[in-house]
Amino acid sequence: MARFDVLILGAGAAGCALAGRLSENPDRSVCLVEAGPDYGHLSEGRWPADILDPRWLALESHLWERDDPDDRSQARARILGGCSAHNACVLLEGAPSDYEWGGDWTYEAFAPYLRRAYETLRGHVLADEELTPWHRAFRQAGGDDSIVHPVNIVDGVRWHTGFAYVDPARARENLTILADVLVDRVLLEDGRAVGALAGGRELRADTVVVSASAYGSPAILLRSGIGPEGEVAQLPVGEGLVDHVGTGAAWEPTERLLAETAAHETEHGLYMGQVTVAASSRSCPAGVRDLFVFPALDVGPEISGAAFAMKPRSRGSVRLNGPEPETPLAIDHGFLRDERDVEVLAEGFERLRELAASPEVAPYARCELRPGEEVGAEDHVRATARGFFHPVGTCAIGSVLDERCRVLGFENLYVVDASAIPEIPSANTNLTTVALAERAAEWV
Repeated sequence: MARFDVLILGAGAAGCALAGRLSENPDRSVCLVEAGPDYGHLSEGRWPADILDPRWLALESHLWERDDPDDRSQARARILGGCSAHNACVLLEGAPSDYEWGGDWTYEAFAPYLRRAYETLRGHVLADEELTPWHRAFRQAGGDDSIVHPVNIVDGVRWHTGFAYVDPARARENLTILADVLVDRVLLEDGRAVGALAGGRELRADTVVVSASAYGSPAILLRSGIGPEGEVAQLPVGEGLVDHVGTGAAWEPTERLLAETAAHETEHGLYMGQVTVAASSRSCPAGVRDLFVFPALDVGPEISGAAFAMKPRSRGSVRLNGPEPETPLAIDHGFLRDERDVEVLAEGFERLRELAASPEVAPYARCELRPGEEVGAEDHVRATARGFFHPVGTCAIGSVLDERCRVLGFENLYVVDASAIPEIPSANTNLTTVALAERAAEWV
């Protein structure tokens, strides 16, 4: 029976960061378990092209099965690197107030780990000449509210946490990587975690860290008897699900946009997302910008944009549809359950339309194709709201975990990933999730 000092269940954004940091101690044996494939060191040349290509979201491969195939908001990566291997490579941190989680969780305490994660992911702000004409127009229209994306793109590669944290650790004798191994549950004995059942066999460890995403981590705990009605422990596992909620629009490109985009592509290539315009709704609290509005570019080129509420009040849940780990989860996003989110998002969509009609952007957009100018903002929001692929909060610090990410009542069982984040940051969650792993690595 295999035995390790630390067992990490899930090799996503946080799990890879943990494995890299914890295995720096040569006296600590670490096992990283991943349900999807591991294509080895980047230098071996075996990684699929869509995973490497940072220009577009890689949402057509390496996905978990969904209970509703039409619910794209459930999409999550099943591959070493997790959703950092699928995402838009945006490294934004939230407002300082987003990290006031109680106790030792303050922005001042967390900021060094945000910086460390940013540096390890080799973050840098896109150069002005890299911006496509469509994105540059939005940046100009947004003025001081515009954010040119800091990204983890290195030599044209999506620099996910597998490359940033695991590749430097692969040669370490104390790190074991088990890919294509599906975790069933944590093994518990006398109030302690002693390992996990994964791939049909037992893996034993002194410390167990669940790091399987805001969807996968609550599922593992629920199958382990830890949940609202758990046989082992009663905790609100799977409750409190929250994701940024938004909607979009599309326009017909003008001849000027087609010509300028073709010229830009020849020299720089095209990228889907490069710029965000932040905004505050009428109900936004001080110190936070609760709306993100941004342009997007697709092959064609096709031009579009989206608005997202970044501090939503609605909550959903993650539950089991059955006891087997292969069974798709019951994910209730809870989008727009709180009517205040409708109001905020409608304001954001109106701001998107204002930007599209501005003197800077209008020369590139002929007419609104989707939803159409005759459709009101609130009607469009109610009909099309979707997630931003930023789910958090399902094993939250303060309700399921203590301040050091330990499951309440279990001194050697941790959850370290986006599910632990109790307050959704008003920014993309990738950097926050990796920084959380950086900090938790000092406690595990």
